[in-house]
Amino acid sequence: MGLFTGLITLPLAPVRGVVWIAEQVMEEMERELYDEDSIRREFVQLDLDFEDGLIDEEERQVREDALLERLAIGQAGDLHPEEETDG
Repeated sequence: MGLFTGLITLPLAPVRGVVWIAEQVMEEMERELYDEDSIRREFVQLDLDFEDGLIDEEERQVREDALLERLAIGQAGDLHPEEETDG
């Protein structure tokens, strides 16, 4: 039965491959998004942008809040905060 199923689903192999690649890319993007070193670099850049007058205090605060939220999510290890678990 395994061989028959494999032959029937063979045309879907490229789709499964694309889905697997997309999942790998998504996981790497999440790792980078919530990486503490990356967030710290963004904090430094944020301060530089503010000091250079590229952004105002309001924009700085908004971006800082977003970075702090990402940092908290990354430290908690919950890389899918929008997903709720059905318990």
